[in-house]
Amino acid sequence: MKVYLIYFSPGGTTKKTVRNIAKGIKNVEIIEYDMLKKETRERKYTFSKDDLVILGMMTSTQLFGFPEEIFNAIQGNNTPIVGVVLYGNGYYGKSLIYMKREVEKRGFKMVAGGAFIGQSSFAPKIATGRPDAKDKEIQLEFGRNLYEKVVVNKDFSFQSKLKMNWSKDDAVTRAKCAVISALPGYSLKLPYSMNELNISDKCIQCKKCEKHCPVSAIHIVNQFIDRKKCIGCAGCINICLVGAISLANPTLINMMKKLEVTRADRKEPEVFF
Repeated sequence: MKVYLIYFSPGGTTKKTVRNIAKGIKNVEIIEYDMLKKETRERKYTFSKDDLVILGMMTSTQLFGFPEEIFNAIQGNNTPIVGVVLYGNGYYGKSLIYMKREVEKRGFKMVAGGAFIGQSSFAPKIATGRPDAKDKEIQLEFGRNLYEKVVVNKDFSFQSKLKMNWSKDDAVTRAKCAVISALPGYSLKLPYSMNELNISDKCIQCKKCEKHCPVSAIHIVNQFIDRKKCIGCAGCINICLVGAISLANPTLINMMKKLEVTRADRKEPEVFF
């Protein structure tokens, strides 16, 4: 059996998570497709019933990034698939429900799912350092259980009933979460009014952020970020070696400071079979 890791991971936590899960699966060939790269998203991938796909995306209530492009790039043939979402210690909303629905439209059979925690891209004080050692062991165990279920026992069933995961923040935030989750579609983009980043004079023009950006929105020589292109994934903030890129919108900055308090308590991963 071949195991395919397909992920969109601007901050690196989704990639780390799906790789840890794959380490728990023995005696398989592992192939990776990094959907951060435009050329990878533009290709078509077809999988057989003898393959296993682990699909990882980031989430902000709904799937975030390029879910439509990624879903449309993959086609299964009764192919077992594992859905993985990463979120910043808040809540993952309907993201696993959306993922299951979309992959099963495209010929896959979801055999397991997992909602894991990663350090927040916007506010690194939220879920700092996660996934950590405890998370890694849970991810490895998830992979070992997948090995027994799918590889050894050829069990492609999915018994869990997926439900919406709610925010445990204040009432206003919970209400916003409910509204966002009820919106049509399954992707989010940061509102233009908040979608502003600052490049400080600490920038050493290494161009790592420019190369890392999934939409080619950064022109580092001119210290310009195209807000119309930018999807607000914060990959540039995470990849910068000197911390030269930061949020610039006061409303978003204050929101993140508030969430640093309300999301201080540790949340644990949830897995579904």
